[in-house]
Amino acid sequence: MEWNIATLEELKDILWRCTACGNCKAAYNYGPPPEFGEICPAGAEFGFEGFMASKGKIAFARGILDGELEWTDELLDAIYKCTVCAGCQNQCELDHKPFIPEIIEAMRRKAVQDGIGPMPTQKKIAQSMRSYNNPYQGPRRVRMDWTRPFKKAKKPIKDINKEPADILYYVGCTGAFNLPARGVPVATASLFQKLGLDFGILGENEICCGSTAMRIGDAEEFKRVAQSNLETFRMLHEDRGVKTIVTSCAGCYRAIKKDYILSSEYDKMMDGIRVVHTVDLLNTLFKEGKLEFTGELPMKVTYHDPCHTGRHLTKFVVDKDGSQLWKGAYVGLNEEDCLYDVPREILRAIPGIELVEMERIRDNSYCCGGGGGVMTGYGDWAAKNASKRIEEGMQTGAEHMVSICPFCHYNLNEGSRRISSEMKLYDLVELLDQVISEPDKA
Repeated sequence: MEWNIATLEELKDILWRCTACGNCKAAYNYGPPPEFGEICPAGAEFGFEGFMASKGKIAFARGILDGELEWTDELLDAIYKCTVCAGCQNQCELDHKPFIPEIIEAMRRKAVQDGIGPMPTQKKIAQSMRSYNNPYQGPRRVRMDWTRPFKKAKKPIKDINKEPADILYYVGCTGAFNLPARGVPVATASLFQKLGLDFGILGENEICCGSTAMRIGDAEEFKRVAQSNLETFRMLHEDRGVKTIVTSCAGCYRAIKKDYILSSEYDKMMDGIRVVHTVDLLNTLFKEGKLEFTGELPMKVTYHDPCHTGRHLTKFVVDKDGSQLWKGAYVGLNEEDCLYDVPREILRAIPGIELVEMERIRDNSYCCGGGGGVMTGYGDWAAKNASKRIEEGMQTGAEHMVSICPFCHYNLNEGSRRISSEMKLYDLVELLDQVISEPDKA
Protein backbone atom coordinates (compact mmCIF):
# COMPACT_ATOMS: atom_id res chain seq x y z
CA MET A 1 0.00 0.00 0.00
CA GLU A 2 1.50 3.33 -1.08
CA TRP A 3 1.09 6.52 0.92
CA ASN A 4 1.27 10.09 -0.38
CA ILE A 5 2.75 11.71 2.72
CA ALA A 6 4.72 14.79 1.72
CA THR A 7 8.34 15.31 2.72
CA LEU A 8 9.67 18.71 3.70
CA GLU A 9 11.61 18.80 0.43
CA GLU A 10 8.41 18.24 -1.57
CA LEU A 11 6.86 21.25 0.17
CA LYS A 12 9.79 23.57 -0.60
CA ASP A 13 7.97 25.67 -3.21
CA ILE A 14 5.03 26.08 -0.85
CA LEU A 15 7.32 27.29 1.94
CA TRP A 16 8.43 30.28 -0.09
CA ARG A 17 4.88 31.49 -0.58
CA CYS A 18 4.87 32.77 2.99
CA THR A 19 5.61 36.51 3.05
CA ALA A 20 6.05 36.65 6.84
CA CYS A 21 3.25 39.22 7.03
CA GLY A 22 2.28 38.09 10.53
CA ASN A 23 -1.49 37.80 10.00
CA CYS A 24 -1.23 34.27 11.37
CA LYS A 25 -0.34 35.50 14.84
CA ALA A 26 -3.80 36.62 16.01
CA ALA A 27 -7.47 35.81 15.51
CA TYR A 28 -9.25 38.65 13.80
CA ASN A 29 -12.86 39.73 13.75
CA TYR A 30 -13.16 42.66 11.40
CA GLY A 31 -16.33 43.82 13.11
CA PRO A 32 -17.67 46.37 13.43
CA PRO A 33 -16.09 46.99 15.83
CA PRO A 34 -12.83 45.26 14.84
CA GLU A 35 -11.37 42.91 17.45
CA PHE A 36 -8.48 40.51 17.72
CA GLY A 37 -7.24 37.92 20.20
CA GLU A 38 -4.57 35.28 20.76
CA ILE A 39 -4.85 32.24 18.49
CA CYS A 40 -1.42 30.56 18.78
CA PRO A 41 -0.92 28.75 22.12
CA ALA A 42 2.87 28.54 21.65
CA GLY A 43 3.18 32.18 20.68
CA ALA A 44 1.05 33.26 23.63
CA GLU A 45 3.14 31.21 26.05
CA PHE A 46 6.70 31.59 24.77
CA GLY A 47 6.56 34.86 22.83
CA PHE A 48 9.65 34.43 20.64
CA GLU A 49 8.90 34.70 16.90
CA GLY A 50 10.13 31.19 16.26
CA PHE A 51 7.29 29.84 18.39
CA MET A 52 4.73 32.20 16.90
CA ALA A 53 2.23 30.61 14.52
CA SER A 54 3.12 29.58 10.98
CA LYS A 55 5.41 32.59 10.44
CA GLY A 56 7.96 31.27 12.90
CA LYS A 57 7.62 27.61 11.99
CA ILE A 58 8.02 28.28 8.27
CA ALA A 59 11.17 30.29 8.94
CA PHE A 60 12.55 27.21 10.72
CA ALA A 61 11.53 24.98 7.79
CA ARG A 62 13.38 27.19 5.32
CA GLY A 63 16.47 27.15 7.48
CA ILE A 64 16.41 23.36 7.77
CA LEU A 65 16.01 22.89 4.01
CA ASP A 66 18.71 25.43 3.13
CA GLY A 67 21.15 23.95 5.61
CA GLU A 68 21.37 27.18 7.59
CA LEU A 69 19.91 25.47 10.67
CA GLU A 70 21.34 22.30 12.15
CA TRP A 71 19.42 20.07 14.50
CA THR A 72 19.89 21.15 18.09
CA ASP A 73 17.89 20.47 21.22
CA GLU A 74 16.64 24.06 21.10
CA LEU A 75 15.43 23.78 17.49
CA LEU A 76 13.73 20.45 18.14
CA ASP A 77 12.05 21.90 21.20
CA ALA A 78 10.70 24.84 19.19
CA ILE A 79 9.30 22.59 16.47
CA TYR A 80 7.50 20.34 18.95
CA LYS A 81 6.18 23.21 21.07
CA CYS A 82 3.16 23.48 18.82
CA THR A 83 -0.28 21.91 19.18
CA VAL A 84 -0.72 21.90 15.38
CA CYS A 85 -4.15 23.38 16.08
CA ALA A 86 -4.30 25.14 12.66
CA GLY A 87 -5.33 28.40 14.27
CA CYS A 88 -2.62 30.17 12.27
CA GLN A 89 -3.86 28.47 9.09
CA ASN A 90 -7.31 29.93 9.64
CA GLN A 91 -5.88 33.47 9.68
CA CYS A 92 -3.53 33.13 6.70
CA GLU A 93 -4.73 34.30 3.27
CA LEU A 94 -1.64 33.41 1.23
CA ASP A 95 -1.04 30.52 -1.14
CA HIS A 96 0.63 28.31 1.48
CA LYS A 97 -2.49 28.46 3.69
CA PRO A 98 -3.81 24.97 2.75
CA PHE A 99 -0.49 23.35 3.69
CA ILE A 100 0.52 24.93 7.01
CA PRO A 101 -0.16 21.98 9.38
CA GLU A 102 1.43 19.68 6.80
CA ILE A 103 4.59 21.82 6.79
CA ILE A 104 4.85 21.69 10.58
CA GLU A 105 4.36 17.93 10.65
CA ALA A 106 6.77 17.47 7.70
CA MET A 107 9.49 19.12 9.82
CA ARG A 108 8.74 16.62 12.55
CA ARG A 109 8.86 13.76 10.06
CA LYS A 110 12.30 14.94 8.96
CA ALA A 111 13.42 15.15 12.58
CA VAL A 112 12.31 11.55 13.14
CA GLN A 113 13.88 10.43 9.86
CA ASP A 114 17.16 12.12 10.83
CA GLY A 115 17.10 10.28 14.16
CA ILE A 116 16.67 13.28 16.44
CA GLY A 117 12.90 13.45 16.91
CA PRO A 118 10.50 13.29 18.59
CA MET A 119 11.08 14.83 22.02
CA PRO A 120 12.43 12.39 24.64
CA THR A 121 9.14 12.33 26.55
CA GLN A 122 7.28 11.55 23.31
CA LYS A 123 9.44 8.61 22.32
CA LYS A 124 7.45 6.42 24.69
CA ILE A 125 4.48 6.97 22.35
CA ALA A 126 6.29 5.29 19.48
CA GLN A 127 7.51 2.49 21.73
CA SER A 128 4.02 1.97 23.12
CA MET A 129 2.58 1.85 19.60
CA ARG A 130 5.03 -0.86 18.63
CA SER A 131 4.47 -2.85 21.82
CA TYR A 132 0.76 -2.34 22.48
CA ASN A 133 -0.76 -0.80 19.32
CA ASN A 134 -1.81 2.23 21.39
CA PRO A 135 0.01 5.31 22.76
CA TYR A 136 -1.04 4.71 26.39
CA GLN A 137 1.16 1.69 27.16
CA GLY A 138 -2.03 -0.23 27.87
CA PRO A 139 -2.39 -4.01 27.45
CA ARG A 140 -5.06 -5.13 24.97
CA ARG A 141 -7.34 -6.50 27.66
CA VAL A 142 -7.67 -3.04 29.24
CA ARG A 143 -9.51 -1.84 26.13
CA MET A 144 -12.57 -3.67 27.42
CA ASP A 145 -12.59 -2.27 30.96
CA TRP A 146 -15.08 0.49 30.11
CA THR A 147 -17.63 -2.16 29.05
CA ARG A 148 -17.93 -3.69 32.55
CA PRO A 149 -21.08 -1.72 33.53
CA PHE A 150 -22.84 -3.15 30.47
CA LYS A 151 -21.90 -6.72 31.35
CA LYS A 152 -22.99 -6.18 34.94
CA ALA A 153 -26.36 -4.84 33.76
CA LYS A 154 -26.69 -7.85 31.42
CA LYS A 155 -26.57 -5.55 28.40
CA PRO A 156 -23.37 -6.75 26.76
CA ILE A 157 -22.08 -4.87 23.74
CA LYS A 158 -21.94 -6.91 20.55
CA ASP A 159 -18.52 -8.30 19.61
CA ILE A 160 -18.25 -7.45 15.94
CA ASN A 161 -15.43 -9.96 15.55
CA LYS A 162 -18.06 -12.68 15.99
CA GLU A 163 -21.42 -11.13 15.07
CA PRO A 164 -22.55 -8.93 12.18
CA ALA A 165 -23.67 -5.33 12.72
CA ASP A 166 -24.53 -2.32 10.60
CA ILE A 167 -22.36 0.01 12.68
CA LEU A 168 -18.82 -0.31 13.97
CA TYR A 169 -18.32 1.86 17.03
CA TYR A 170 -14.63 2.71 16.84
CA VAL A 171 -13.88 3.67 20.44
CA GLY A 172 -10.36 5.09 20.16
CA CYS A 173 -7.47 4.82 22.57
CA THR A 174 -8.23 7.86 24.74
CA GLY A 175 -11.74 6.70 25.59
CA ALA A 176 -10.52 3.19 26.29
CA PHE A 177 -7.32 3.83 28.25
CA ASN A 178 -7.62 7.33 29.73
CA LEU A 179 -9.61 6.81 32.94
CA PRO A 180 -11.12 10.32 33.22
CA ALA A 181 -12.30 10.13 29.59
CA ARG A 182 -13.97 6.71 29.85
CA GLY A 183 -17.32 8.37 30.40
CA VAL A 184 -17.37 9.17 26.69
CA PRO A 185 -17.54 5.57 25.35
CA VAL A 186 -19.82 4.55 28.24
CA ALA A 187 -22.31 7.31 27.37
CA THR A 188 -22.00 6.63 23.64
CA ALA A 189 -22.71 2.91 23.95
CA SER A 190 -25.53 3.61 26.42
CA LEU A 191 -27.17 5.98 23.93
CA PHE A 192 -26.76 3.54 21.06
CA GLN A 193 -28.44 0.81 23.10
CA LYS A 194 -31.30 3.09 24.13
CA LEU A 195 -31.83 4.04 20.48
CA GLY A 196 -31.80 0.41 19.39
CA LEU A 197 -28.87 0.83 16.99
CA ASP A 198 -27.27 -2.29 15.56
CA PHE A 199 -23.65 -1.73 16.54
CA GLY A 200 -20.62 -3.61 17.70
CA ILE A 201 -17.05 -3.00 18.83
CA LEU A 202 -13.71 -4.61 18.01
CA GLY A 203 -12.83 -4.82 21.70
CA GLU A 204 -9.33 -6.13 22.30
CA ASN A 205 -8.76 -6.31 18.54
CA GLU A 206 -9.12 -2.54 18.08
CA ILE A 207 -5.83 -0.75 17.48
CA CYS A 208 -4.87 2.92 17.43
CA CYS A 209 -5.97 5.07 14.49
CA GLY A 210 -2.41 6.40 14.25
CA SER A 211 -3.27 10.06 14.75
CA THR A 212 -0.84 10.58 17.64
CA ALA A 213 2.03 8.99 15.72
CA MET A 214 1.26 11.16 12.67
CA ARG A 215 1.14 14.35 14.73
CA ILE A 216 4.61 13.77 16.24
CA GLY A 217 6.16 12.86 12.89
CA ASP A 218 6.38 9.07 13.12
CA ALA A 219 5.02 8.39 9.65
CA GLU A 220 6.12 4.76 9.55
CA GLU A 221 4.22 3.87 12.70
CA PHE A 222 1.19 5.74 11.43
CA LYS A 223 1.25 3.85 8.13
CA ARG A 224 1.54 0.50 9.90
CA VAL A 225 -1.57 0.90 12.04
CA ALA A 226 -3.53 2.82 9.39
CA GLN A 227 -3.00 0.08 6.82
CA SER A 228 -4.06 -2.53 9.35
CA ASN A 229 -7.20 -0.56 10.13
CA LEU A 230 -8.12 -0.11 6.48
CA GLU A 231 -7.79 -3.86 5.97
CA THR A 232 -9.94 -4.47 9.06
CA PHE A 233 -12.62 -2.03 7.85
CA ARG A 234 -12.73 -3.77 4.47
CA MET A 235 -13.11 -7.17 6.14
CA LEU A 236 -15.85 -5.89 8.43
CA HIS A 237 -17.78 -4.50 5.49
CA GLU A 238 -17.53 -7.71 3.47
CA ASP A 239 -17.85 -10.27 6.27
CA ARG A 240 -19.81 -8.50 9.03
CA GLY A 241 -22.04 -6.17 7.03
CA VAL A 242 -20.60 -2.93 8.45
CA LYS A 243 -21.83 0.08 6.50
CA THR A 244 -20.98 2.86 8.95
CA ILE A 245 -18.00 3.57 11.20
CA VAL A 246 -18.88 5.86 14.10
CA THR A 247 -16.40 7.41 16.51
CA SER A 248 -16.76 9.82 19.43
CA CYS A 249 -13.07 10.74 19.22
CA ALA A 250 -12.18 13.90 17.29
CA GLY A 251 -8.64 12.63 16.67
CA CYS A 252 -9.81 9.31 15.26
CA TYR A 253 -12.42 11.07 13.14
CA ARG A 254 -9.84 13.44 11.69
CA ALA A 255 -7.36 10.63 11.05
CA ILE A 256 -9.79 8.36 9.20
CA LYS A 257 -11.39 11.23 7.25
CA LYS A 258 -8.23 13.16 6.37
CA ASP A 259 -5.05 11.14 6.99
CA TYR A 260 -6.26 7.81 5.62
CA ILE A 261 -7.14 9.33 2.24
CA LEU A 262 -3.38 9.65 1.67
CA SER A 263 -3.39 5.89 1.00
CA SER A 264 -3.44 4.74 -2.61
CA GLU A 265 -5.94 2.06 -1.57
CA TYR A 266 -8.32 4.30 0.39
CA ASP A 267 -11.17 4.36 -2.14
CA LYS A 268 -11.01 0.61 -2.61
CA MET A 269 -10.82 -0.20 1.10
CA MET A 270 -13.57 2.22 2.13
CA ASP A 271 -15.97 1.60 -0.74
CA GLY A 272 -19.47 1.22 0.70
CA ILE A 273 -18.44 2.50 4.15
CA ARG A 274 -19.20 5.94 5.54
CA VAL A 275 -17.37 7.48 8.47
CA VAL A 276 -19.27 9.77 10.85
CA HIS A 277 -18.73 11.40 14.21
CA THR A 278 -21.20 10.34 16.88
CA VAL A 279 -22.85 13.77 17.06
CA ASP A 280 -23.46 13.74 13.30
CA LEU A 281 -25.22 10.39 13.59
CA LEU A 282 -27.27 11.57 16.58
CA ASN A 283 -28.20 14.80 14.81
CA THR A 284 -29.52 12.81 11.84
CA LEU A 285 -31.62 10.65 14.17
CA PHE A 286 -32.87 13.80 15.92
CA LYS A 287 -34.01 15.34 12.64
CA GLU A 288 -35.75 12.07 11.74
CA GLY A 289 -37.65 12.16 15.03
CA LYS A 290 -35.87 9.05 16.34
CA LEU A 291 -34.11 10.81 19.20
CA GLU A 292 -36.57 12.03 21.81
CA PHE A 293 -35.74 13.74 25.07
CA THR A 294 -37.42 12.37 28.18
CA GLY A 295 -35.76 14.59 30.77
CA GLU A 296 -34.24 18.01 31.17
CA LEU A 297 -30.96 19.53 32.34
CA PRO A 298 -31.27 22.99 33.87
CA MET A 299 -27.73 24.04 33.07
CA LYS A 300 -25.98 27.06 31.56
CA VAL A 301 -23.14 25.88 29.32
CA THR A 302 -20.64 27.11 26.77
CA TYR A 303 -19.31 25.07 23.85
CA HIS A 304 -15.67 24.39 22.93
CA ASP A 305 -14.92 23.56 19.27
CA PRO A 306 -12.20 20.87 19.02
CA CYS A 307 -9.54 21.58 16.40
CA HIS A 308 -9.88 18.11 14.86
CA THR A 309 -13.62 18.32 14.23
CA GLY A 310 -13.40 21.95 13.20
CA ARG A 311 -10.80 23.75 11.14
CA HIS A 312 -8.71 20.60 10.58
CA LEU A 313 -11.52 19.35 8.33
CA THR A 314 -11.66 22.47 6.17
CA LYS A 315 -11.31 21.70 2.47
CA PHE A 316 -9.23 24.20 0.53
CA VAL A 317 -9.70 25.13 -3.10
CA VAL A 318 -6.37 25.45 -4.92
CA ASP A 319 -5.91 26.56 -8.54
CA LYS A 320 -3.75 23.61 -9.59
CA ASP A 321 -3.36 24.47 -13.27
CA GLY A 322 -3.54 28.27 -13.22
CA SER A 323 -6.90 28.49 -14.96
CA GLN A 324 -8.49 30.67 -12.26
CA LEU A 325 -5.75 32.89 -10.86
CA TRP A 326 -2.28 31.39 -11.13
CA LYS A 327 -0.80 27.94 -10.64
CA GLY A 328 -0.95 26.94 -6.99
CA ALA A 329 -3.08 29.90 -5.93
CA TYR A 330 -5.27 29.59 -2.85
CA VAL A 331 -8.78 30.31 -4.11
CA GLY A 332 -11.17 29.57 -1.27
CA LEU A 333 -12.38 27.06 1.29
CA ASN A 334 -15.25 24.72 2.07
CA GLU A 335 -16.29 24.04 5.68
CA GLU A 336 -19.08 21.52 4.99
CA ASP A 337 -17.22 18.76 6.88
CA CYS A 338 -16.48 20.96 9.90
CA LEU A 339 -18.70 20.13 12.86
CA TYR A 340 -19.60 23.63 14.00
CA ASP A 341 -23.40 23.79 13.75
CA VAL A 342 -24.34 20.16 14.43
CA PRO A 343 -23.28 19.94 18.11
CA ARG A 344 -24.78 23.35 18.82
CA GLU A 345 -28.10 22.34 17.27
CA ILE A 346 -28.33 19.26 19.50
CA LEU A 347 -27.14 21.15 22.57
CA ARG A 348 -29.77 23.88 22.15
CA ALA A 349 -32.46 21.22 21.71
CA ILE A 350 -31.81 19.63 25.12
CA PRO A 351 -34.58 20.78 27.50
CA GLY A 352 -33.25 23.11 30.18
CA ILE A 353 -29.92 23.84 28.50
CA GLU A 354 -28.90 27.48 27.97
CA LEU A 355 -25.98 27.88 25.56
CA VAL A 356 -23.76 30.96 25.81
CA GLU A 357 -20.80 31.45 23.51
CA MET A 358 -17.20 32.37 24.20
CA GLU A 359 -15.50 35.07 22.12
CA ARG A 360 -13.27 32.62 20.22
CA ILE A 361 -15.45 29.95 18.63
CA ARG A 362 -15.92 27.89 15.48
CA ASP A 363 -12.95 28.38 13.10
CA ASN A 364 -11.37 30.84 15.57
CA SER A 365 -11.72 28.49 18.53
CA TYR A 366 -8.79 28.52 20.95
CA CYS A 367 -7.09 25.12 21.21
CA CYS A 368 -7.41 23.21 24.49
CA GLY A 369 -3.62 22.94 24.39
CA GLY A 370 -3.20 19.18 24.36
CA GLY A 371 -2.88 18.29 20.67
CA GLY A 372 0.15 17.73 18.45
CA GLY A 373 1.90 15.61 21.08
CA VAL A 374 1.96 18.52 23.56
CA MET A 375 0.04 16.68 26.28
CA THR A 376 2.76 14.03 26.36
CA GLY A 377 5.73 16.25 25.59
CA TYR A 378 4.80 19.28 27.68
CA GLY A 379 2.12 18.25 30.16
CA ASP A 380 2.39 21.32 32.41
CA TRP A 381 2.03 23.70 29.47
CA ALA A 382 -0.93 21.70 28.13
CA ALA A 383 -2.76 22.06 31.45
CA LYS A 384 -1.83 25.75 31.71
CA ASN A 385 -3.21 26.42 28.24
CA ALA A 386 -6.37 24.50 29.12
CA SER A 387 -6.76 26.74 32.17
CA LYS A 388 -6.84 29.77 29.88
CA ARG A 389 -9.66 28.23 27.88
CA ILE A 390 -11.57 27.38 31.06
CA GLU A 391 -11.18 30.97 32.24
CA GLU A 392 -12.58 32.14 28.91
CA GLY A 393 -15.54 29.86 29.44
CA MET A 394 -16.06 31.17 32.96
CA GLN A 395 -16.23 34.73 31.63
CA THR A 396 -19.47 33.85 29.82
CA GLY A 397 -21.20 33.07 33.11
CA ALA A 398 -21.60 29.42 32.12
CA GLU A 399 -21.54 26.74 34.78
CA HIS A 400 -19.89 24.11 32.59
CA MET A 401 -18.27 23.56 29.20
CA VAL A 402 -19.28 21.02 26.54
CA SER A 403 -17.28 19.51 23.69
CA ILE A 404 -17.07 16.40 21.47
CA CYS A 405 -13.48 15.22 21.93
CA PRO A 406 -12.16 12.90 24.70
CA PHE A 407 -8.73 14.55 24.39
CA CYS A 408 -10.25 17.98 25.08
CA HIS A 409 -12.35 16.30 27.78
CA TYR A 410 -9.27 15.19 29.68
CA ASN A 411 -7.09 18.26 29.13
CA LEU A 412 -9.73 20.90 29.84
CA ASN A 413 -10.75 19.14 33.04
CA GLU A 414 -7.08 19.08 34.03
CA GLY A 415 -6.95 22.81 33.30
CA SER A 416 -10.01 23.40 35.44
CA ARG A 417 -8.49 21.52 38.37
CA ARG A 418 -5.28 23.50 37.95
CA ILE A 419 -7.08 26.75 38.78
CA SER A 420 -9.53 25.16 41.25
CA SER A 421 -12.49 26.03 39.04
CA GLU A 422 -15.89 24.43 39.48
CA MET A 423 -16.37 24.41 35.72
CA LYS A 424 -16.37 20.88 34.32
CA LEU A 425 -16.01 19.76 30.72
CA TYR A 426 -18.74 17.36 29.63
CA ASP A 427 -18.82 15.52 26.37
CA LEU A 428 -22.08 16.14 24.54
CA VAL A 429 -22.95 12.42 24.63
CA GLU A 430 -22.68 12.48 28.44
CA LEU A 431 -25.41 15.13 28.58
CA LEU A 432 -27.57 13.38 26.00
CA ASP A 433 -27.38 10.10 27.90
CA GLN A 434 -28.92 11.87 30.91
CA VAL A 435 -31.99 13.09 29.01
CA ILE A 436 -32.79 10.03 26.90
CA SER A 437 -34.38 7.05 28.61
CA GLU A 438 -34.69 3.39 27.78
CA PRO A 439 -37.61 2.74 25.41
CA ASP A 440 -40.88 1.71 27.00
CA LYS A 441 -41.05 -2.06 26.55
CA ALA A 442 -44.74 -2.12 27.33
